[in-house]
Amino acid sequence: MDLIEKINKRFDNKYSYLKLFDMVYDVNSFVCTVSFLYPYKITDIGSEERSELENFVKEFFSLNCDVRVKFKRSFLDEKLIKIEVKNFFEQKHKSLVPFIDIDNISSSNVDYNVTIKISLNQDVLSMLDEGEIKQEIVKFLSTRFIAEFEINLCEIAESLPTEFDVEDILPTRPTIERYDMVIDSELFGGDIAPKPEYIKNIKKPKGSVILGGIISSFTRKSFIAKHGKRAGEEKFYYSFTINDGSSMEVIYFCTKSNEKKMEALSDGMSVICVGDVVKGLSGKLNYKIKKMALATAKPKEVVVDAPSGRHKQVVFTEPIETKAQSNLFEEKPIYNDNIMNNTFVVFDIETTGLDPETCEITEIGAVKIVNGVIKERFASFVKISGKIPKEVQEITHITDEMLKNAPSLENVIRDFYDWTRNCIISGYNIIGFDMKFIQKAGKKFGLKFDNDLLDALIIARTSNLRVSNYKLGTVVNALGITLEGAHRAYNDAHATAQVLLALSKKK
Repeated sequence: MDLIEKINKRFDNKYSYLKLFDMVYDVNSFVCTVSFLYPYKITDIGSEERSELENFVKEFFSLNCDVRVKFKRSFLDEKLIKIEVKNFFEQKHKSLVPFIDIDNISSSNVDYNVTIKISLNQDVLSMLDEGEIKQEIVKFLSTRFIAEFEINLCEIAESLPTEFDVEDILPTRPTIERYDMVIDSELFGGDIAPKPEYIKNIKKPKGSVILGGIISSFTRKSFIAKHGKRAGEEKFYYSFTINDGSSMEVIYFCTKSNEKKMEALSDGMSVICVGDVVKGLSGKLNYKIKKMALATAKPKEVVVDAPSGRHKQVVFTEPIETKAQSNLFEEKPIYNDNIMNNTFVVFDIETTGLDPETCEITEIGAVKIVNGVIKERFASFVKISGKIPKEVQEITHITDEMLKNAPSLENVIRDFYDWTRNCIISGYNIIGFDMKFIQKAGKKFGLKFDNDLLDALIIARTSNLRVSNYKLGTVVNALGITLEGAHRAYNDAHATAQVLLALSKKK
């Protein structure tokens, strides 16, 4: 369906100069906004034409909502073009934004033929497919301007260092608010002073900053270097979010010697890093790391209040962002009444073995579903009294070092208990396995997990799925859901939540 084509057909090419800018449906206010571009040489769109087009759009889509039509004049101003190039990288190649300077973007315009020059660091340029990235930029800009575009990518001489030799961190200055962490094991880069700053206090770019927190949205990408001494080699970079109550985007261009160490990381792990805080094109601060170690904040003591039995919280949940707007043609899923009328906690655990009477919980990960939307995450390691068997470490990639300074079972299970009150508890095969561990742990500290239960394995078995078996990985693949980092509690819990929602859609 081509809206512009339909308009030209209806009005005999009267509006052939228009270009569709975007169509956005706000699910909160039930307003559909359709925006058109028109050339800057045209003075304005008259009120009669505006009304005519608005009525056509309403008639064409037959939408049961408020429809608004907007018009944007396509000024080929160099500043506007640079801003849109910046927006392209923010939307399509977010992990590269810290390495792209808006001052290295320029454009020239000759009779609606615009040439754009983008100067990139040679390491960044080497990871891009130039032909593909040029096509992407032209396609992106063509929806925002009325012009013909030519893109030239140029190389900046300096490259990102392949190895880092960072000076020792100076002792903590009284003017900087810090907290204590315990280094569990060094990953790369050398010693790190275990005194990170709070992310919330970082307001501007600065060098050699120590930050710590929990990893989320951990992503690995590969590319073939196209320039320089390493042309033709496969290289990797990693991006993730680090959260200590506030969050910051992190990126690391990985050396070969550090690949195995980075591959051992996953969402929910606690780390401490040294790096430079830089400003991206959007003005948002990003963190380019140089050193990293597994580390945890010093455990907080449980403070029991005799009358109420309350304790000090040690596991801090995090919101999971959802978009308020959706594409006009994106079908919003409708779930059954059970999903829509209740709050669910979908969880998973990792343990030292299969017997809840003799084995211990090493990790709890969970998400909360509210009105059919995954809203919040809970993730924590758990300190154990014994050792993790080698065969279990090979499956989960959780080591004894990772748990060395983790919160105690009492701390974590009390926080999990508080977080699950008045919720239906769900998971994959929780009735046969996970709940036995959780209920035993709760009973040890006087906590009764008496929530209603909904086992996603049972939902899968009673569905119409055609699968060879009902293992989580098999069901996930059958539903087209991505599960990265299997056998880690949070990753499995998040995938299970998506399975539960997918199998609960109304037909």
